[in-house]
Amino acid sequence: MQALIYTEARNKLNKIIDKVNENNEPYLVVGSKGRKDAVIISKEDYDNMVENLYILGNPRWVKSIKKGLKELDEEKGKRLNSFEALVI
Repeated sequence: MQALIYTEARNKLNKIIDKVNENNEPYLVVGSKGRKDAVIISKEDYDNMVENLYILGNPRWVKSIKKGLKELDEEKGKRLNSFEALVI
């Protein structure tokens, strides 16, 4: 993760936004003059993070995912592509 001080990040904000979207690499903005640190990430990465937290926050879904992964490891399940998963 790249780190920039607040002033530099402010001056390069357009470039930083482009880079986080191109590379999916977050930037740490180090606060100055009493400001707290912050992280800049792409909206896509943010949405993925929120979705993962939502899923992991549901114990039944986590149990179901673990069961499915175990079945795959034991060769009892079938891996589906995205289209097959939607049809089922």
